[in-house]
Parts: sequence; structure tokens; C-alpha cells
Amino acid sequence: MNTEKLGYMEAISIITIVIINKVILILPKEIISATGSAAWLNTLYVSIIAVLIAWFISFLFKKFQGYDILDVSEFLGGNTLKTIIGLLYVFLLLLIPIFVLKNFTETLKAIYFRTSPFIFIVLFFIVSTTIANHFSLKVLAKANLILMVLSFLGIALILIASIKNFSVDRFYPILGYGFKETFISGINSLFSFSGIGYLFLFSPILDKPDSLKRVSILSIAASGVYLFSTVACILLSFSFSFKSGESISLYLLTRTIEFGRFVQRIDAIFIFMWIVSTILYLCFAIHFAIYLFKKITKISDPSCINYTINLFILAVLLIPVGIATFNNIAGALFRILTFALIFFASTFILILANVKLKFINKKKGKSIS
Repeated sequence: MNTEKLGYMEAISIITIVIINKVILILPKEIISATGSAAWLNTLYVSIIAVLIAWFISFLFKKFQGYDILDVSEFLGGNTLKTIIGLLYVFLLLLIPIFVLKNFTETLKAIYFRTSPFIFIVLFFIVSTTIANHFSLKVLAKANLILMVLSFLGIALILIASIKNFSVDRFYPILGYGFKETFISGINSLFSFSGIGYLFLFSPILDKPDSLKRVSILSIAASGVYLFSTVACILLSFSFSFKSGESISLYLLTRTIEFGRFVQRIDAIFIFMWIVSTILYLCFAIHFAIYLFKKITKISDPSCINYTINLFILAVLLIPVGIATFNNIAGALFRILTFALIFFASTFILILANVKLKFINKKKGKSIS
């Protein structure tokens, strides 16, 4: 597994596809369930906050160009802090394929592969990610860039095709369940932008480290537009009180799309695109987990880690646990660790590192004079 420098568009596509995959899977349903008819307003609100957070992270990295969060942690607290933060990131990155695969494979089985054993569907993804991670990150990012364009064209097509079902009345009441649910407890929707965590790892792998600010703002802004479009489209097409067993809310919209009598069931095309998108999403999570583990342990050949990680994910997924119980445990852990590690701990480490650097430079200035 080789790592090459990424162009800023390739880096943008990685963060965007991470967030898009969460939008495809479960986020719109969660946001609408929590905020009601104000889901569109809540999405706009958290998107603005996410862009500001992304800008702030890039600002903090300005003095640490070419550093990732592990390098900054080592600068601040030595090898001990570096190891702790690194292992927490590895654990969080491994939760992603476990959580995503469990939900997505169960959904695929319910929609298209009802008679297929669960293990066969899981193995398809595990084998795909194992093979794909033998390629460099740049190769994966180039393929992902094409998919990102197709994803935005796809949501545009869904939006246009669903206009006939739109009713503006479904935006009322504007504040949904109330001000608190929309703007205070609704801040939990910031979890949608957990892809921000990749910004803490990007600086060393960008061909132009000073482009981190542009990557941060554009990727989160593009993701915000995608999330807002999806939530608004679902909300305008269905009542916020509409209940469905489908875990993929966006799939409900694709099933309503028809172009005359001869082009129907276009949802199959979207499912195929989402399968490829999910594979790439899993590849990036596993790739960066390997990258961080290699950096912590200084292992020269990471190929063995690739096989070990994928076998570990497969073993966890084969544990006989109901989907509801699994989501309650893994989902809660994923959410808590995301907020604690990405939005708080990593940002706090960067702030302290900047303070320490400023103090060192000030001390050097005094000693020179």
C-alpha cells in the first residue's frame, strides 16, 4: 500500500464522499425524526457551523504545515500523547466499516438479496476493500473524484424528477418540534460532518500543504449542499411524520422516479452507484487506520495489517447480534467518540500546540535579543 500526495480536488472528494455515504445510509431519516419539518433549517444551521469549524481547524494548522494530528500531539505531549491519540483514531476508523457494513448489507439483503446468506454479501465488501487497499491512496482518490461528480449529478436528477411530488406546506411549521429541538439539541446533527476528522490527517499527504484551508472549506460546504438538498427533497416529497421501514431514506425517492413507460426502476442504478461509493468509503477508513497504525508502531510493511484489519472487521460482523442492539451499541459509541475525539480533543490539542509554539518562539526571540 503506497501513499502519494493528493491534489486538492482529490482531497475534497475523499471528505465529501465520506459525508455523502452517511447521507445515503441513515442521516436524513435521523435528522427528520429529531427535528420534524424544521429538518431543512437544522441542516442549514449545522452546515454553517461545520464550515466554520473546518475553517478554524485549517487556521490552527497554519503553523503546522506538513503535520498531522499525531505529529502535533507528539510536539505537544511527546510520544505518549501521540500513541494515545493515534490508537483512538484507529479505533474510530475501524468502527466506521463495522457500523456501515452492518447497516448497508442488512439493507441490501432486505431489498435485493433476500435469499442470500449475510456472509456472502459481507465477503463481497471485505474482499473488495482488501484488494483496493493494495493500490495507492491517489488511485483510490482519482476513482472517488469521478464518483463524487456522479453523486452530485444523481442528487440533481432525483431533485428534478421529484419536483412533481413537492409540497411547500410540508415545511410547516417552520420550527418543527420547536426552537430547542431545531437549534439546541439539534446541534447533534453536527455528527453528519464527522468527515471533518480527515482534515486532521490531510496536511502531510497534500501536494500543497497550504491548500488545506481551501480543501477544508470547499469539502464541507459541498457536503452541506448535498445534505441540505437530500433532506429538503425528502421533506418536500413526504410528510415529516411519514414512517417507513426503509433505512435508506433516499432510496424512497429513487423508487418514485420514472421516465415514461420504458425507463422504470431507476433505483437499481443508484443502488449500484451507492455500493461502489460504500466500497470507496470503507477503503479510505481502513487506509487511514493502517496509515496511523504504521506511524505509531513504525512497521515497514503495512500489507499484513490490511489483511488483519479486514479479517477483524469480518469477525465482528459475524457476531450474532440483532441489528437494533448493534446500532444502539456501535452507533452510540461511534457518535460519542466522534464528538469527543474530533470536535473536542483534537481541536483542543491544536490550540494548545499553537500556544506552546508561540511561547517557544517568544522565548527564542528574548534569548536572541
